[in-house]
This record gives sequence, structure tokens and C-alpha cells, in this order.
Amino acid sequence: MGYFLAMHRVTALVRPVQSTFELGIAAEVFGTERAGVPRYYEFDVCTEKPGPVPTTAGYAMSVTRGLSALADADTVLIPGWSPVDAPLSPAVRRALLRAHARGARLVTICSGVFALARTGLLDGRSATTHWARAAQLQEEFP
Repeated sequence: MGYFLAMHRVTALVRPVQSTFELGIAAEVFGTERAGVPRYYEFDVCTEKPGPVPTTAGYAMSVTRGLSALADADTVLIPGWSPVDAPLSPAVRRALLRAHARGARLVTICSGVFALARTGLLDGRSATTHWARAAQLQEEFP
């Protein structure tokens, strides 16, 4: 007798200028279907203002979903945050805090930790980032 396994929804929150490397990692891990490999994740991308999102590779990607996509994400992934000192808009901050409050897992890659730290959710917790930004992270968010 089989059973139904619900797909785990992973939604990446991207911003201009989005690193294609970090987003590519997330897409490969959670969004790439492979023959003969069971699929456990649904992968999606959202941004604060849907439309063209410039990338570090020099092209813009079209992102059609807004922050409402985070409302049903099981995991919210922030694949980098550049520049790292870019503030969170009130709407992005609210969306991340709401996702956390309802039990979503929040994950960052590399400089994405700076965005998550700006929500206050890392206060009193250990976190890390790329070695080149570790001292900055420690100084800004002890």
C-alpha cells in the first residue's frame, strides 16, 4: 500500500542585482528534475516587485511572483543579498517574519544572512557566511 508524500515548497526570494551563482545552487538542489530520482521539492522564485530582475551575469530574469509566494512556502531561501548593507523594505521584512511565525524554515546562502539578520530573527543565535564577510557579519550582528 502506497502513501502520498506532499511536496515541500521551496521559494527563493531574489532581489536586484541577483547573483546567478547562489540562485543557481538553489535551483539545482531543489528545482532540477532528474530521471530516476524521486522528487521531494517544488521550487519557485519570487521578488518584492515582480518583473525583470537584473543579475550579476548581465542579463535580467523575469520573476512573475511577488512576496505573496512566501505565504505558502515551507522553506524560504535567500540566495545572497547584494549589496550586503542594503536595507530590507518593510514589506520584505514583514513577509519574512510572517513566514517564520507560521513555521517556515528560513535558509540563506552566503550574503543572504545579512538580510535575515536584519529581521532580528538571528538575535542571540549563531550564524555564518562566506569567509570574506564573516568579520563584517560579526561586527554588525554580534
